[in-house]
Amino acid sequence: MGRVITVLERHKNLIKVKFRGEFGYFFPDTNLVNQSAKIETFVDAEKALAKYLAKEDDQLIMVPRGFDVDDLLFIVQAISKEEIQAGNEGDLGIFEINPDGKIKRQAE
Repeated sequence: MGRVITVLERHKNLIKVKFRGEFGYFFPDTNLVNQSAKIETFVDAEKALAKYLAKEDDQLIMVPRGFDVDDLLFIVQAISKEEIQAGNEGDLGIFEINPDGKIKRQAE
């Protein structure tokens, strides 16, 4: 992994990040790659991951973890709401989503 923009907090319409020792904010629908990519924003990445996991958006909690600037990878953690409500851990894993929509689960 190259240089990573680390997500510190996510609110509904704002993401707080840290990159190279500096703090900043951007919107979840901010284009981080280019206009011709299939996945351009964290919103796109979360939708693609929900489809990949064959779950509805309301069944999942999506936690953006970071964005790899060099490899253009969105890093998102998926958590099952149903499992949490049942008293289980609910972690479905941390996934890397590239601009072409290819999804890879990170090693534990």
